[in-house]
Amino acid sequence: MNKRAKELGMKDTHFVNTNGLPVADHYTSAYDIALMSRELIKHTHTKDWFNTWQTTIKVGLEGKKQTELGLTNTNRLIKMYPGANGIKTGFTQDAGYCLSGSATKGDLTLISVILGCKTSKLRFSETCKLMDYGFANYESVKIAEKGEPFGSIELEKATPSIIDAVSPENISILVKKGKKDGIKGETIFKKSIYAPVKRDQEVGEIVIYQNDKELSRYPLVAAESADKATFVELYIRMLKEGVR
Repeated sequence: MNKRAKELGMKDTHFVNTNGLPVADHYTSAYDIALMSRELIKHTHTKDWFNTWQTTIKVGLEGKKQTELGLTNTNRLIKMYPGANGIKTGFTQDAGYCLSGSATKGDLTLISVILGCKTSKLRFSETCKLMDYGFANYESVKIAEKGEPFGSIELEKATPSIIDAVSPENISILVKKGKKDGIKGETIFKKSIYAPVKRDQEVGEIVIYQNDKELSRYPLVAAESADKATFVELYIRMLKEGVR
C-alpha cells in the first residue's frame, strides 16, 4: 500500500493497517485522499458500487444456514447533490466525520475531500459548497485521449523501425473559466531510445503550459513493441534504401 501511495504522489501518507483505524504512524491528508480517489474512479465498475443506494447480501458459510443482511449506502451525497456519483464516507473518533465525494456535470468531474467534521450532516453540506464553487468557477480542457498518437519515433536497427508515441490515459486540465485559450501542449521525446522497446514503455512527455507557464507533465508511451532487427532484416532494408 505504501509503495502504491508513493507511485501516486501521495507524499503525506503512511499506512500501518488496511482498515483506517487510529494507530501510531498511520496518517494521510485530504490532498492525498483526493489523489487516491482520482485513481480509484478510473475503474468504471466502481461507480456501480458507489451509486447503489440499497442492496442485500447473504451472510454465513456456503452450504450452511445463511441470513440476508440489508445494506444502505452511508454516502447521502448521491441522493442530495445533482450529478453526485461517489465516493466514500469515513469516521473514527480521532478523524471525525469524513467524506471523499465526487460529482460530474457535462465533461467535468470534481472530487472534494472533507476531514474532521463534528457531525455527519456537516460533511455533506461542506462538500456541496465546495462542489458548487468548483462547477461555478472551473472547466475542463481535454488534452489527450487514451491511445491518441503524439508523433512517432524512428529507431535504428529495430523492427518495426518507426513506432507511435501515445498517451496511456485520458488527460484533461482543470482551468478557471475563460482561461482555456492560453493552454497548449509540447511533445518532448527522450534523446536516446534503442531497441528492444516494450509496448507501454515510456518514451517521452507531454508538457502542458498556460501562457508559457508550465502546469504539468504527462508520460507518452510506445504504442507497440520493437525488437532488435536481425542481420537479414537490416541487409534487406539497406538494399531497399539503395534502390530508392
